Amino acid sequence: MVFSTPLFVFAFLPAVLFFYFLAPVRFRNHVALAFSFVFYAFGAPKFIAVVFVSCLFDWLVTARIHRATDTVRRKRLLILGVASNLLLLGHFKYTDFALGSLNSIFAMLGLEPIPLLGIALPIGISFITFEKITYIVDVYRGEGHPARSFVTYLLYIHYFPQLIAGPIIKYHDIEDQFYSRPYTLDGAVQGLSRFAVGLAKKVLLADALAPTVEAAFALPPSELDPATAWLGIVCYTLQLYFDFSGYSDMAIGMARAMGFRFQENFNMPYISMNLTEFWRRWHISLSSWIRSYLYFPLGGNRGSTWRTYANLWLCFVLCGLWHGAAWNYVIYGTYQGVFMVLDKIFWIDLQARLPRFFNIGLTFFITMFGFVIFRTSTMAEAGDYFVALFSVASDLPRAVPATPEILAYVSIGLVLSFFPATRFFEPLMERLERLSFRDELYTATAILLFVLSMGRIAGESFSPFLYFRF
Repeated sequence: MVFSTPLFVFAFLPAVLFFYFLAPVRFRNHVALAFSFVFYAFGAPKFIAVVFVSCLFDWLVTARIHRATDTVRRKRLLILGVASNLLLLGHFKYTDFALGSLNSIFAMLGLEPIPLLGIALPIGISFITFEKITYIVDVYRGEGHPARSFVTYLLYIHYFPQLIAGPIIKYHDIEDQFYSRPYTLDGAVQGLSRFAVGLAKKVLLADALAPTVEAAFALPPSELDPATAWLGIVCYTLQLYFDFSGYSDMAIGMARAMGFRFQENFNMPYISMNLTEFWRRWHISLSSWIRSYLYFPLGGNRGSTWRTYANLWLCFVLCGLWHGAAWNYVIYGTYQGVFMVLDKIFWIDLQARLPRFFNIGLTFFITMFGFVIFRTSTMAEAGDYFVALFSVASDLPRAVPATPEILAYVSIGLVLSFFPATRFFEPLMERLERLSFRDELYTATAILLFVLSMGRIAGESFSPFLYFRF
């Protein structure tokens, strides 16, 4: 079930809110959990048992970690809990990838390939695994207490707004909210308004750009002209941002309507002046998770300079692999890691002497080139796409026309992405903050965007969120 479908907007979400606020406060976690399992079962009913058993195992192991007083025993239980989750993720997401990679070696050696297992991927397993590890590690570190009941733990892991594509919520950031959170009409209105804004990002912009992206990246190399290649990657860069940040807005908004406060997941990433800043603004919950639960355990910056660079680079290689079981994701992570290290070595110091808009533009182009690797299926395809991008002479006809409609969507996307970097942005925000009716204006704008989104949904085919595949 996808947030941007009529079934969700007009049936599931109203039913959730109706029964949630009708229930006594002490039972609202139970109502939220029941609907979360209905939501999950709608897309992957055969994995419900796996979900339940793995969560029960984590809950029991973490309870024993909390009770244990022996340091060695606590560490062994921690390793057991984390390893079991990584093995489960590895089985479902990476087994066929590993076999396929092994078969490539076998082919070079003239050996028979190993049949792939065709393992189905549970919905949202990457995000779920990270949150399960967060819970175990937070309790081990003493940064959080074990959930008071199995119901509470299940709700933390499988709360439907962020179940499929985040934000990745750290257990210690939200622990207290499971037992006490505000329920106000203003909160519900603000949350649903945020939901409407996210829906508009997805439906009115990301989905409008999607056909151009699909057409450009589906072309064989012999038909891909430079103009189409540039149009395709600009559209994809905007599509990915408005699709994923739209999902995050919808998730944060629904949680807010139900009294929860989730951390922000995007903060105007395309105005970043370097890749380090970009990853502070893009998919913030993932970057924060990697820093807390991977970079610091690897040693962070506590060792030598080169060890720090190696830790940083490795984190982004693994971040790429987390996105998908394919070599292009590993290369994408490697690409990001290299630029993160270059930032540390010299670029952040050098760019301080360069114009701001030059830095923003350069970072945007580096990001776009990375998304070529991210969007294509193989490095051969990525290579062909780069050749098309930088081909200076081509007599190929334009394969995908830049229609006035598409140019309008691209222009809107670019303005929304880069306007915060202009000198007009902050004064405008300050004026809006001083308006006595700013909340009413925001709500009215959200209602208008919701109506426009519903009009587009009624006339267009279903389009899933891009991050569902991860």
